[in-house]
Amino acid sequence: MPSQASADCDVPVGRFVDIHGQVETQDADAENWSNASLNTALCEGSSIRVGAKSRAAITLVNDAVFRLDENTTMRLVNITEEEEEQSLLDIIKGALHSFSRKPKKLMVNSPYINGSIEGTEFVFRVTDDQSELTVFEGTVVASNDQGDASVTSGESVIARQGQAPTARVLVNPRDEVTWGLYYPKILFSNDQSVDPQIIEIATLLESGRVDQARQKLEPLLSAGDSGLAFALSSVINVALNQTAQALEDGARAIELTPSPPSFIALSYAQQSNLDLEAARATVEQANPNNALVLARLAELNLMLGERTLAVELAQQALSIDSQIGNIQLVLGYSALAIYDHMTAGTAFGTAISLDSANPLAHLGLGLSKISAGNLVEGRRDIEAAVALDSNDAIIRAYLGKSYFEEKRSDLGEEQFDIAKSLDPNDPTAFLYSGLLKQSENRPVEALDDIQQ
Repeated sequence: MPSQASADCDVPVGRFVDIHGQVETQDADAENWSNASLNTALCEGSSIRVGAKSRAAITLVNDAVFRLDENTTMRLVNITEEEEEQSLLDIIKGALHSFSRKPKKLMVNSPYINGSIEGTEFVFRVTDDQSELTVFEGTVVASNDQGDASVTSGESVIARQGQAPTARVLVNPRDEVTWGLYYPKILFSNDQSVDPQIIEIATLLESGRVDQARQKLEPLLSAGDSGLAFALSSVINVALNQTAQALEDGARAIELTPSPPSFIALSYAQQSNLDLEAARATVEQANPNNALVLARLAELNLMLGERTLAVELAQQALSIDSQIGNIQLVLGYSALAIYDHMTAGTAFGTAISLDSANPLAHLGLGLSKISAGNLVEGRRDIEAAVALDSNDAIIRAYLGKSYFEEKRSDLGEEQFDIAKSLDPNDPTAFLYSGLLKQSENRPVEALDDIQQ
């Protein structure tokens, strides 16, 4: 792993894949906390502390991936990659979203409840007076001194001091991780003319504080005169797969404020509705000399198969502003399209250094490694991409395909089913699911998926 190993850590047990805001680590025997970077080694016994309006994501050698919310403190007590041995971590406060599909044993301890976990996707949240565990896929046994409860997909268990854990069924369990989703950027870092309120809301979204962002947006939306407020609302609804509302808000944004952020926001809404031609036409109406506009236009042309034009537009954007990660995404995926995995890997690495929270950069890096023949490392990068945006159906579909390639068809089919539920209008998961079923001599089911 490309980590800066400390003197007490010859073999790191994990690494950061995303850091946003204030994130610190503390070695097992150290008294002081140190600022973390993507190159910081995670060692046996290391503690991680995430500050306010901040987020992080880590991967561990036991193939677990964790998304850490703001104000979270956790400790890697014992992390092992041995199948028969149990890994142990403590979550002291805050929340973590765990994504792991490899059936290795994991015990998560918290002040009021402990969870015995094996190959499961879940979220653990600890407040001053309770611990709550929500399971998305699989089964977890939650226990404390007062009792235990078995929790399965779509269920949550809560325990308070001196009380046995109690289970409940959730209507929309994935609402528990809206803080961990990726909200695309539509504002420009050097734009001094934007209302400070809008800048504040956009900054909240960058750190996953969607509830706070919505609260601040509400009076602006009610007033009905801020196009950028509707643009940000459109972006939020795209991330939450509320595509109809995203289109409505995006159109209203352009009506009120026909500026580049509004055009870009509507293009994301149109893309989420699978209307790529309309998305491109929308962005073509924006300022052609703006780097973010050019980068977005390059993305859309690449999606529509215009690879040469996409690269030209990306190079134009790069000459204006070299700090936009989406430019590197276009260059990376363009290289993948002609099987140049080395150029692609370099571009995606640069994209991650510019915006480590962007799941498409990690997906691209994973695909470039798989293209080079490194399936295991590539699959791990795609798992990290899922952790950075668990609502993205495309990334789920590619992860399912990775599991299928590893001869783990049951896990692959599980990811395809999740992808289908997240976005039933996207064909990717249906295609890959059909190919999986065909390989298992299930021709009728395979035909159904491919026709769908």
